[in-house]
Amino acid sequence: MRRLIAVTAVAMLAGAGCSADRDGTAGSATPAATAGSTGAPAAGPTTPTGAGPGTPGGGTSGGTAAPAGGNGREVCDAATRAGSTAVQTYVSELGKMLTATGAGDTKAAEAARQRAEAALNGWRTELTRQSGLATDARLKTVLAEIAAEVGTMKADINSIDSDKLDQLQQRLDQLCAG
Repeated sequence: MRRLIAVTAVAMLAGAGCSADRDGTAGSATPAATAGSTGAPAAGPTTPTGAGPGTPGGGTSGGTAAPAGGNGREVCDAATRAGSTAVQTYVSELGKMLTATGAGDTKAAEAARQRAEAALNGWRTELTRQSGLATDARLKTVLAEIAAEVGTMKADINSIDSDKLDQLQQRLDQLCAG
């Protein structure tokens, strides 16, 4: 998911720059550039930074958490598939939205925005479902937290808290390892 969020940020930046050039509002690309630049580390190393003691949901030892037990493998696989599909749809629809906005087609832009947000809603719903199915309490918790964070996202790069998503993804990666 981390790489997909980074791809989202890059796609948004590229689209924002293109539409800004077309409609003469180059200054409007600045917030996206700022938000996107915070997403860049998400594509970097997967060393757990910020997931240690004192961090919400972080471990007390600061070490690597044991993989999730019980039905963890199945739940992890389902959550990963749902995230991959949702983010691909989200990125695609954001691209369509930006293209339509740049072309002045507000009807197509609105339709793409709705499809992008529907992808996020579907992802949140599936994460919540998988959280309910998880027998490992840690996996149940992190999936619920990711679902809550995805629930705050909209078809707008500024709605993505890439730092928080990265921390949650690192916790999920630890639980889904192996």
